[in-house]
Amino acid sequence: MIVFILFATMLIVIAAGLVVIPLIRPLRTQRPPAHWAALFSCVVLAGGSAAMYVKFSNWSWQANPGVASPESPVEQLIHHLDEHPKDLDDWLKLGKSYVVLQEYPLAVRAFQRAAAVAGGRSAPALIGEAEAMILIRDSSLNGKAGELIEQALVIDPNSPKALFFGAAEAMRRGDLALARSRFGKLLAMHPPADVQVVLKREIAAIDAKMEAKKPRTSTKAVKPARG
Repeated sequence: MIVFILFATMLIVIAAGLVVIPLIRPLRTQRPPAHWAALFSCVVLAGGSAAMYVKFSNWSWQANPGVASPESPVEQLIHHLDEHPKDLDDWLKLGKSYVVLQEYPLAVRAFQRAAAVAGGRSAPALIGEAEAMILIRDSSLNGKAGELIEQALVIDPNSPKALFFGAAEAMRRGDLALARSRFGKLLAMHPPADVQVVLKREIAAIDAKMEAKKPRTSTKAVKPARG
């Protein structure tokens, strides 16, 4: 839109020049240059063109405060945090907003700041950082992400998201008993029905693996010795 306005302004200047220059150019006759007529022509060309465009164009020249870009809430949070850098809740909101926008490295930084503000005692900050790291690498809870989940469970043993991630991490390590315990604890919290289906399926799979690992006793019959 700005390019169009600049182009239109240039056309108006050219048109005004074509009208004004003959009016102000000294004439060979006795009549003086028409300076006032030239000024009037400029006003009519510029003002009239602008007025007609505003009148008949379908462009909205008034800002619509009800329509905001997806970045607007993020910008508001950033401005607020510049003035209130110790606001834990807003650091968490900023991290979640970056996850929604798929800006995962920025989400990690926001959650790290939240954890720093909380002195490392915020389970949501640790879980958010771990989740953003998983989304960056498109992988499992390897390395740092898994450590963050374990720290979050120490702070909040009843965090549903930490329990789910923690169970998945325990399965990755091969700790089936811990994984089953965490899935069972999460199931006891009565999550939505579709989540219960997933949890029951995971618990059944773990039970099958644990059963398969049990040592099998020998069932061979012992023949009696001949006398």
